[in-house]
Amino acid sequence: MKSWRTAATLILTTPSSNTRAICGRKKIVHGCFSTNYAVLMLQRSSKNNFFPNAYVFPGGGLDHADVTSKWLELFDNIDGGFVKHLDRLRLDPSMRTTSPMMLCDAASSPDNLPPDISYRICAIRETFEETGLLLARTKVPSDEYMLGKKTLYARTFKFEDSDMAKHWRKKVTKDAKNFLKLCHHFKCVPDIWCLHEWSNWLTPICKGMKPTKRYDTIFYKAAIQSLPEYLVQDNEEISGLERKNPESFLEDYFNEECQVGNPQIYELLRLVNMSDHEDLITFFVNRGKEGLERYLPLLAVSLDSYPVALYPGDEDYQFGFFQTEETLPLQLNCTSHEMLHDFKDKKYNRVITGKGKRGGIKDKNIVCNIEMPFGHLSPADNRLLFALDSSKL
Repeated sequence: MKSWRTAATLILTTPSSNTRAICGRKKIVHGCFSTNYAVLMLQRSSKNNFFPNAYVFPGGGLDHADVTSKWLELFDNIDGGFVKHLDRLRLDPSMRTTSPMMLCDAASSPDNLPPDISYRICAIRETFEETGLLLARTKVPSDEYMLGKKTLYARTFKFEDSDMAKHWRKKVTKDAKNFLKLCHHFKCVPDIWCLHEWSNWLTPICKGMKPTKRYDTIFYKAAIQSLPEYLVQDNEEISGLERKNPESFLEDYFNEECQVGNPQIYELLRLVNMSDHEDLITFFVNRGKEGLERYLPLLAVSLDSYPVALYPGDEDYQFGFFQTEETLPLQLNCTSHEMLHDFKDKKYNRVITGKGKRGGIKDKNIVCNIEMPFGHLSPADNRLLFALDSSKL
C-alpha cells in the first residue's frame, strides 16, 4: 500500500467584479450565488503524471528545504519580532481538534520546524514556483494586524522587474533550498501569518482505480489585493493560469468545459456561500483558529452502479476503515435516485458521480445536509446553484 506524501495548497482570492459570459450556456449559476472576488486556479500540463489537464489551486509537495530550522535563523536575523509572532501560528492542540498531519513533524526530526510553519512555507514556495507570485514581507506584523482588527491581506513582494522575478523563480524551481537564499538576499520572510487553515484532503484509492500518487494535503486560505503583472504559468507542470469568480469555474466545470477534482469542486461550492470578499476574509481568519477535519474519501457504489465518494459525517462513512488497491468499493443499499430525492431523514456528505464519458459531470451531485464541524461552511447544493436555463434568457 502506497503512503501519502504531505503537501500544501493555497486558495488565493482577490477583489473582483463579476464579468461572467453566460450566452449559449446550458447551466448558469443563479445570481444569488454571485461573488465580488476572484480565485486563482492553475491548469495542470497534459504531461503531468498527477491529474493532467485539470484545474487546481497552486501548491505542491513538502520539501526538506521547507522544514529546516534555518528558517528560524532568517526570521531572527531580519527582526526578532518575527519569531515572537510565530507562536500565533502554533495553536495549542489541547485547545482544539486538528488534523493528524498537524500533530507531528513530517520529517520526523525534533530539529525541524513545526508543521504549522513548514506547511505554510511550502504553500508559499510552491505558489511562487508555479505562478511567480511571492507572498513575503520585510516588516514585522503589528499586533493590531495579527489580532484581525485590520483586513488581513497577504503581502505581495515586488521584484524590481519581471526578469528578476523570472531569475529567482527558475532557481527556486530547480532547487527548493534556493527559496531560503532568495529570502536572505531580499531580507524578507514568507508571509505565513496570512495563511489560514481551511481544510485537509487525502487522495483515495480502491480496487479498479488507475494507479496514482497519493497526497495528504492541507488547504490554506489567503487573500491579496491584486495580482502582479508578471504572473504567469511555469509551462512545465502548469500550462495555464486563470483568475475568475468561483461561480465561473463552477459553470465551466458543470458545462463540461474544464476538468476539476472533487476536492476543488467541494471547496469552490463552499466559497460561493460567501458573496462578499471582506466577509469571506473575516470568516476564514476566525474559522482558521477552530481546527481541521481530515477528509479521506471512501469510495462506494450505489445499487444502480453509480460511483459515490463518502466524506466524514456521512451516515455511511466508516471511520477507521482504510481502502487499498485490493479493496472493493463499499456497496450502498440505495440507488442514486433515492440518494438525491429521499435524503430528508438521512445524514449525507457525499458526491454522486454519473456514468458519462467525462466522469459523469452532467450527472454529478454534491449532497451535504450535515452541520459542518469547526464552524466551517457546507458546500452549496449544486442543484440549487443552476436555477436558470440559458434558453430563457
